[in-house]
Formats: sequence, C-alpha cells, structure tokens
Amino acid sequence: MNKKILNRQDYDFFTTAKSRWRDVDTLGHLNHTVYLSLLETKHKDFIEHIYGKKKTFLGLKSKSAGLLASMNVIYIKQVHHPANLDIGFRITRVGTKSYDVHQAIFVEGENEPSFQSIHTFVMFNFVEQKSINVNEVIKNNLREI
Repeated sequence: MNKKILNRQDYDFFTTAKSRWRDVDTLGHLNHTVYLSLLETKHKDFIEHIYGKKKTFLGLKSKSAGLLASMNVIYIKQVHHPANLDIGFRITRVGTKSYDVHQAIFVEGENEPSFQSIHTFVMFNFVEQKSINVNEVIKNNLREI
C-alpha cells in the first residue's frame, strides 16, 4: 500500500460536495467521520464514471462488485464550514481479486488534499457469495503510482 500524499493533478475523476452545518464538531472543523461518509456517498459517482450509468445491478443482486475490505486514512489538514469540496478518485493497484482506490477530499481551489484514503476492494459475486477475479473495467482504469 503506497501512502504517498497525492495532489489534485494526480486524480483521474472528481465529484463535488458541500459541507453542512451538522458536519462541524465542537472544535469547529468537519468531524473525522464526515470524510468517510462523504466518500461512501460519492463512491457511486466514481462507479458510474468507470462503468457508465448503465450499470444497474449494484448491491445484493450484483454478480460483480467491489466489496470494501480495508481502508487506510490520513487526515492532513482541517476543513471548516462552509466549504465546497472536490473529491478525487484513482485506481492505483490491481491484483487478481482485489484493487486499491486512492481517494482524496480537497477544499475547492486547493491543490493539497485535506484528507486522503486508500480503500482496498475485493471483487465479489453477491449472488454466489464468493470473491471473483477483478474485471477488465477496473484493470482498464488502473494508473499506478
């Protein structure tokens, strides 16, 4: 797992979000759990980007989907509300049955991320309840560090 901090130009796909007042903790910055919640919400945008919007069988009926196996997170700097956020994604490693996605959250206009994570996904057939080989779409979107 490569923990190098990537900058804005290192990411292949971006989506956006806005902070909410309820995201702020008692210290006045976005709570650490908000970052992961944003990634969970916006991951679907990345999936639609690489598969196209025609990918219809997500969830328990899917015969080929990434199942989150692990994550490594790095909190780099504080974010204060209100903030417009850019969320970057990039597939950085592909194995036989798993792959890594670097994800970062940037305050709009900044080159250095405020948060970065590396999520490892295992390709999984939810109908048969077993891991499967990584598909070509994931392989074709690989850009190693």
